[in-house]
Amino acid sequence: MTAKLIFSDIDGTLITSDGNVSSNTIDAIRKQIIAGNLFIPVSARMPKGIMNVVTNFCPIIAYNGALVLDEMGRPLNSQFFDAAEAVQLITKLDALKTEDLAWNVYSGYNWFSSLNKNPLVKKEEKIVGVKSLPVSLDRIKELKGVHKMLIIGKPDTLDKIIPTLQSNFPKLAFVKSAPHLLEIMLKGVNKGKAVKIVLDSFAIDKASAWAFGDNYNDEPMLEAVGHPILMGNAPEELRKKLNIPVTLDNNHDGIAAVLNKISN
Repeated sequence: MTAKLIFSDIDGTLITSDGNVSSNTIDAIRKQIIAGNLFIPVSARMPKGIMNVVTNFCPIIAYNGALVLDEMGRPLNSQFFDAAEAVQLITKLDALKTEDLAWNVYSGYNWFSSLNKNPLVKKEEKIVGVKSLPVSLDRIKELKGVHKMLIIGKPDTLDKIIPTLQSNFPKLAFVKSAPHLLEIMLKGVNKGKAVKIVLDSFAIDKASAWAFGDNYNDEPMLEAVGHPILMGNAPEELRKKLNIPVTLDNNHDGIAAVLNKISN
């Protein structure tokens, strides 16, 4: 019997609003793993931020697909953009003189933030359980490449700056993973392509793959599998656009409700 691959976003999907994985969800995942199926976390988070939530699972997909690691931690895919472009983007943000924005740069297993660490960054650190390293722009310039940038800010402020950033940085993609989080990757990077890389590595067809997501950056992942599931807390606009099955929300064991119905 062909193994099933179960892909899941983390924030707003696998974990509850208080940052935990419920006991019912843990039990449902364990039953799938015991049955020979694989549970694969897919997140905009950095690798360590994923590993703080899920352990002993197989591959992981980090940075919205810019970094895919196999079960041994070896890269199956790694897509950078130039550090110089990250510096230019930060300089552009500084020129906007918007105090309610905080930039973050991710490269491999490292998370860099501004020397004057914004309270918004400290809040994100608490959520993912990882500390960022405050650095100057000179340190960012020295990086070999950037897997992802993250801008944290007020939702309306982010919405206002996105068109400006898109016009100034055409090689980059700007996607909101939450109302207050703007993810920036190399254009063409997305969770769906990363899912396909993992499916191909196991020689498994999309018909044997499930995926759970709750936001717009999950859309390519949901389109890449045969059994896409939206969480009950997903935006109404996304529900109408995708027109796919919707489970309970992340605070009411939405993943477990589906996994417990999957025959093994």
